[in-house]
Amino acid sequence: MEFTPSLSAFQGVIISADSVHSFSKLSSRGGNEEKIQYVIDSIRNFLQKEKYMIENKILEESVQIMRKFTFYVVINADLTILEEMVDLDGIDFVIWTIPTIPKCLMCEILWRLHMDTFVYEILVFSYPQLALEVADALIENFKYFNPTDCLPKLKLITAASYRLICRFVFFYLEHDELTHGLNNLQKCLKYFLDPPNKSKLDSLSKDEKYKFIGNRLYLMLCLLADCFNNFVTVQKWKPSDFQQIYELTYKEGAIIENQTSILISDCNNNSLLECINNSHIALLDVCKILVMDVSVEIFCAWSEFEDNGKSMQQTIGELCYKVHKTLCKIASVSEHPIVTMLQQISCKPLDLVEVVKRTKTEDIVENINKMDSESAQWVKALLQIDKLCENKVLMEQIGNHLDLLSEDECFKLFKILHSHLHNNTENVEQERLLAVRVFQRCSSGSKHEIVEEQFNNYLFNDNFQTPEFNNMMTEFFNKLIVSPDMDVSDVLSVFLQNPRKVYTRIFTLASENMQQTDIMLKLMKTLEKFAKHYYNEETEPCIILIAKEIITNNLDTDEKQNNFINFLSCIKTSNAIPGPKLFLLVIMPNLHSALLNKNIDSVYIHCKLLQEAYPLKELIEYRAPTLAMLAQVLDTVRWKINTFMALSPSTLELVLKLQTSLLNTYESLIPEKESTWLKSKLRNINPLNMYYFRRLWNPPGNTFVEVISGIHIHKDMDIEHLTLWLSQVICSTILPEWYQIWDSLTVFGNGKILDIFHDALLLISVAEKTNHTETTKGCLLYCIKNFVATTRYKFFKIPISDNQIATVFNKFALIENFIEESDIEELSVIFLPLFAFIAATKEEVPIDIPHMLSNKLKHKVFVDMINNLFIKESKSEIKT
Repeated sequence: MEFTPSLSAFQGVIISADSVHSFSKLSSRGGNEEKIQYVIDSIRNFLQKEKYMIENKILEESVQIMRKFTFYVVINADLTILEEMVDLDGIDFVIWTIPTIPKCLMCEILWRLHMDTFVYEILVFSYPQLALEVADALIENFKYFNPTDCLPKLKLITAASYRLICRFVFFYLEHDELTHGLNNLQKCLKYFLDPPNKSKLDSLSKDEKYKFIGNRLYLMLCLLADCFNNFVTVQKWKPSDFQQIYELTYKEGAIIENQTSILISDCNNNSLLECINNSHIALLDVCKILVMDVSVEIFCAWSEFEDNGKSMQQTIGELCYKVHKTLCKIASVSEHPIVTMLQQISCKPLDLVEVVKRTKTEDIVENINKMDSESAQWVKALLQIDKLCENKVLMEQIGNHLDLLSEDECFKLFKILHSHLHNNTENVEQERLLAVRVFQRCSSGSKHEIVEEQFNNYLFNDNFQTPEFNNMMTEFFNKLIVSPDMDVSDVLSVFLQNPRKVYTRIFTLASENMQQTDIMLKLMKTLEKFAKHYYNEETEPCIILIAKEIITNNLDTDEKQNNFINFLSCIKTSNAIPGPKLFLLVIMPNLHSALLNKNIDSVYIHCKLLQEAYPLKELIEYRAPTLAMLAQVLDTVRWKINTFMALSPSTLELVLKLQTSLLNTYESLIPEKESTWLKSKLRNINPLNMYYFRRLWNPPGNTFVEVISGIHIHKDMDIEHLTLWLSQVICSTILPEWYQIWDSLTVFGNGKILDIFHDALLLISVAEKTNHTETTKGCLLYCIKNFVATTRYKFFKIPISDNQIATVFNKFALIENFIEESDIEELSVIFLPLFAFIAATKEEVPIDIPHMLSNKLKHKVFVDMINNLFIKESKSEIKT
């Protein structure tokens, strides 16, 4: 979890509210009602302004953002357990980043801003000790509630507390979590019997009191249904309603490894089983008391209270029937007295499935379109019809009323559609489009399950692609970039249709700017299970082919290259593309191809990727082949690419750093096997590169120049021959190598070395003048730039002497005479830092030195430069 623009804005609103009414003083409601209301209104106004909430209802597209806001409130509350969580990866940057929220204020924010769904998730899926402490605060806060208003929230916390106890099966419990969890459940159940502020019930009319008793029993029965259905269901570590964000609260070592699903009855933790059994007894005992409180008069009165076309008596009777049926299947509770009591007041609900099967299509349509309390049940019942997909009218009705189906029902409908599409070829486009719409309404867990099933055996296909695919993909990615907090699992709706195009869009967007790089990394986390998948007609994983394609065709700017290299490095770190695959399937073959095609851009990108994505220790496994490949890069960039490229020096510098670092990982001796293999691969290595592999051959020579040239450097040697050799190599060397060449010639003294470099440069200038192109010009200017740097850092010694300045000015004048008129501006930019250094370092330059230089210069721009820097009193003395 990190600070996105929306979370930062939410943080700002909370800090602003605290500056008006300090949170530290809002630890209880008493006397603080108006201040708490101000805080709530400030947050509500923000949520409504940003359209996360409209009229106290959270918008569907804002659920993910609101979940993050709710979680943010909790991890910044006054909870003791948070002290142990401040360093947990994922929440360490956002925990305690606002004034601490007292427990009372936390509860008021959660309830009054309609965060109920997320409260349930936090209580069920957070780290147990955090969930228990949040539950403590929420239960304590019930003392402020009106007894008629709190029942739904009470049912929610009780159901969450029970489910949390069941989820203890996945954790190593440290303290008294079982006792704590059971106590919380019992406290909630006590409120069913003895509501908060119970005296307010005395003011109710008889009918209102009877309705309260009915609503309370109804919610209690719903609670039993939830709890016991959960008990008989396989417990999954990540069920369909699990949200990844809560994993951030788990401490290392807290989770029982390799236990992803289990039936509670199969659990071998006797303490946990005893706790769950006690929970069952407590639930049933409370329900029994509530049923016994229903007199004949109350039960009869319920027949007069109607809601959604059903009397309260019928609604409760049908629910009793369902709960009774569930309890009878559980041996440990089937003998409880409540089971018989529920049977006595139950009534069997109308089996709409059977009714639908006997009803004509036009009558079904009519019942659905009544839009009354039973319309949804008619739509849901359609899922049980045999050969549903063959009835186009009913399929149209389902398509028009998908909003009436739950996530689980959508999952079931998708399977029906998928099966029909697999076996039929008629009306395929419409069914496929409906299937994708249904898929969008499934839970995140179900979406993953569907996609994994669709792409089993590591094989991708585009069987679900619809005509709306391109629009859907554009809409999804536009929304994601504008609202990075949205649920990234929505990508599965387009990924299901065409994985290749989705990967292409992800990789393309990731290369465009850093913000998109970060967003696309989150998407890749969602899709990491599919890194090995490929299309049937291809031999490499799809993600690998897309990476190669993007590198080849899309990285036309430095920014794109850097972003994409960062992106690939990060997905390699997260193992979305495993390191060995990136190395063996992308970098090495692409680098080899780039060398064959003399594509310097591609060579640079892959070498940069190698440097960024792999620490040295990871490359040791591939050390010998990597060194051999880097040697080929050096040879190709220096000699086989026979024209100067602007990127060549940067590539050489990068490769030499890599090569040197990797070769230094051999401690003293290169193992004989690797040494023999490398010698066989590098036997034709160019002499200029021999220096960097001298540990292999131990060639003669004591200096850089002696090793790469084979020439013994001494005072009496042929200087012209040395100068000619130097003119042939310096175009293919980088600045640090110029420095090494200088250091190799110290036997001659600085003045003579400068002459040798200058004469070699003039030879290059003469050759360039007779073959002038943009490429040769680039090469010459590169050499001049290196000559200037070498002069500055190797020739000049502090304090600078007049003789040194005169020598350099003379060299400059000769170079200036060779330069084309069109290149003068670029030359002035190269020499200006050197002249500025001289002017700044030498307070007084004798006037005759600039005078001498003026007579030799051809171009006014250089005369003006010398005037400005060195003639302080009479600038007019130098004429062109």
